[in-house]
Order: sequence, then C-alpha cells, then structure tokens
Amino acid sequence: MNAVNLYTLTRDVDGEIKSLYEKALSQRDDKIKIREEEYALIRSIINNLIFCRTDTKSLEDWFYSFTIPQIGKEFDLLKIGKNYTINIELKSQEVSEERIIKQLTQNRYYLSHISKEIYSFTYMKCEDESAKLLEYCDGKLKERSFEKLMEIIKGVEQPKQSEVERLFRPQDYLISPLNTPEKFLHGHYYLNNQQEEIKKKIIDGISRGEGLWGICGSAGTGKTLLLYDVAKALAENFRICVIHCGMLSEGHLYLNSHMEKVSIIDAKSLTKEILNGFEIICIDESQRLYTSGMDIVLTAYSNNIVRGCIFSYDFAQALSKTEVRRNNPERLAKIQDFHEQKLTTRIRTNKEIYSFIRNMMRLYDRPQKRVDYKNIDIVYANDMDESDQLSRIFRKRGYTFITFTPSQYVSNTIDHYSAYMNSHQVIGQEFDNVVLVLDNNFRYSKKGELEAKEHPNPDYLFPRLFFQNISRAREKLCIIVLGNMDLFKTLLMIKENELEEIS
Repeated sequence: MNAVNLYTLTRDVDGEIKSLYEKALSQRDDKIKIREEEYALIRSIINNLIFCRTDTKSLEDWFYSFTIPQIGKEFDLLKIGKNYTINIELKSQEVSEERIIKQLTQNRYYLSHISKEIYSFTYMKCEDESAKLLEYCDGKLKERSFEKLMEIIKGVEQPKQSEVERLFRPQDYLISPLNTPEKFLHGHYYLNNQQEEIKKKIIDGISRGEGLWGICGSAGTGKTLLLYDVAKALAENFRICVIHCGMLSEGHLYLNSHMEKVSIIDAKSLTKEILNGFEIICIDESQRLYTSGMDIVLTAYSNNIVRGCIFSYDFAQALSKTEVRRNNPERLAKIQDFHEQKLTTRIRTNKEIYSFIRNMMRLYDRPQKRVDYKNIDIVYANDMDESDQLSRIFRKRGYTFITFTPSQYVSNTIDHYSAYMNSHQVIGQEFDNVVLVLDNNFRYSKKGELEAKEHPNPDYLFPRLFFQNISRAREKLCIIVLGNMDLFKTLLMIKENELEEIS
C-alpha cells in the first residue's frame, strides 16, 4: 500500500467509482468502503492547513485507512517519518474523552514498534457542527491549533511512501500466553474488537449468574489468548482453575508460578476433589476432554461447587477417532443454559499460510486470485538422511520442527523424529516458523482431499494431527516431502499457483 496526497484523495468523484479511485491512488490490494463522513473531515483538515498557509508538501505522503495485516488494527491517517510518526483519528460525531484516550493509547502501542516518537491526534466533529483537534500527550487530551499541527507535519523527515505493511511485523504484536508468558503477564498485548466483545459478555454473564460459556473458533482465531485473558481478569475476584487438555508446556509452568489465584492443571490430573477449591473453571482445548472429566466439571457446576465454567474448543482439532465420537462441543450445545461465543477473525495465521493450508487440504478450494506464497517452502528429500539435512538447515534458520505424535507401535518415520515436539505437545502453542515432514503416508483422494493411511495408533487421525501441526505456524512454513513425488508435485503446483494445470 502506498501513501497518497490528501488533496488528491478527497476530490469529489462519482460515488460508484470512489473506492476504485482510492484503490488506484493507494495501490492497495483490495477496494475498501469509502466513508464520506471521513472524507469530509479530511477536507476540513486540508482547508484549515491551507488557511494556515501550509505548503503542498504537507499534504503528501499520508496513509489513509491502513490496517495492520492479521491484527486487524486500523488507523485513519498516518504519516510515517524517519524521526517520528503522526497519527490522526477521525470522528464524525462527538465521543467521550475516555474512548478517545483508549483508542489513541492502543494506537501508540502498535506504532511504538516503528517509531520512538509519536504524535497522536483526534479530529472530531462536535454536536454544534464545529470540529476540534485534540492531541493526546502526557496522559491527557489537549485542544490544539492547526498552526501547531502544521508545524509538526513540516518536521517529518524522509516520510515513508510505500510498502507500509513491511513496517508492521505481526510477530511484534501477536503474543501467546504459552509461548510468551512474560508479555502476557505484563499486559503487553491488546484483544481485537471481537475478543473484547466476547470477554465482556462472559464476565458480565457470570456476574449475573449465567455460568456456562463456550469460546469456539478455528485455528488462529485467538481462543487460548482470550481464555487466559478472561481467567486473568476474573482472578481479581475469584479463584480460577485452568484445565489444559494436553501436555503442560514450560509456558504453563511459568504462568502457574506467577499468576495469583490461578492454578493450571492438565486434564489427566482432574478430580472432583480438586475443584472444591475453585470458583471458576476454564477448560482449554476442551474438544479433547475425556467424558469422565466433562462429567466432573459439569457436575461441579450443577451442584453449585463452582459458579462458572468456560470452555474453549475447536472440533476440527479433535485428533483421534475417540474425540470425534465423543464430540464434546455437541454435548455442550445441548445444555439449555450454555452460551457459545464464536471467534471468526483469524489473527494468528497470516492470509498466505491460511490460503495455502485450505488449498492443500482440499485441492478444489483454490483462492480466487493468485497468492504470493513467498513464506512457504516446499522441498524434497529422497531418503531419511536428506530429510535430516533439510530439517537441520531450516532449524538453523529459526524454524520449529514438529512431528506426529508417536504410538506404541513401530513407525519408521514417526519414531525417527521422536526427539522433537509432537502434535499433542504443541496443543495451544504457536510458533513464528514451522517445519515438518510429510512422507508416503499421505495422498489425495479422487475428490482432491488430503487423506492418509491409518496411523500406527489406530485411534489417531493422521490428517487431524497434520492440521494441528501445520496450523501452529504464524509467519513461515516449510514442508519437507519425503519420498512422495506425487505429493511433492501437487504441493509445488499449489505454491506456484499452477494447480489448475493438473489433469
């Protein structure tokens, strides 16, 4: 996305081509909906600056309606220079100072990763049709003149003109309570609007006596972060038990030793006696909870031993035939007083990886337009030795190797990589870069769906384990195809957007 000249941007053109005109100027990938109220405010800013005898250069190099990839955080106006950044938010109606300060504070958090010095403004239309320019500094809002704004604009050195997306790295903002527990405990993160809305519903509901809640969402929607954030908030007033339906990681242990009034246990340790000491129960990855464990939790709630239960789940990440048959989300949905909240916005997995995974899992699920899969590598190994060498190359580049969960039965490929983290060990976690191996256990069905031979443990589902592994990646992904040339050709064609050529 490129910066634009504000005067050029806001000329009055026919409504049906306004979005197209903006797209042509900014060279963004997709058209956006133009809000005429915002354009009117920008015109007002321009007129005020011109009245102050600004030079035309002050109107150059502004990013309009920029959204950080994956995060979904939007900025109305940005001017990014070598020495500092200017942010102006536009309000077409009067809002409270509290809301303005909250927004500008969040904006400064995201902008602080690219600028040490930030000037934060809100330009707001008032009830009497006048407008005022407010600057947020020293924790307060102060009304400013356009002469002051013009002075700040003129001081911007070497303003950025294009490729603003490269300045905002998702890994700088996407924290995991399990992989970056220190940042989580210190509150160095923000929930998106959807997460905030669900958090408020759950906390308000529990205070009203509505105690059964579900957080449902596919991989990458931020279920675990939201669940732990809700647990942290509720811990101000209640004793909390978090049940993790998987193996406890170092992150779990760190949180356990640093969070007051919150205890984290693995699902295998769950007993009815343990719950006697808690008021709120939070269950992460609850699609995996045993029937006996679900019975203990629901009985504790129905007998008023605990006042609230919050379940986080994604049925697509049930990893075994038993978990699929058990279908905990369906059981919860049948409870009359159960309130399910769905997360739909993907914040962890970037669009590139998400698009590739979708197309890889179902060859007919192709993206509508060409996708640049620059952060995805498909490499080939003829044998184990080559596979080992390739995995070492990518691990040295900072990739995390994830293998399939082994079983008591012999499987050459799985057992060969048993020293690395497996599907069950990475449940709930996320990593910037992931590398994994696919061998001749995998193939495509006649319908074009990725399928696999039976896992050595007949209860495990290879495709589900694979999806669990591949969906841990936030930034980059490498698939080492071991001795399966047909699969390699297909994945390579997906990466190069040539899949349609497959006969």
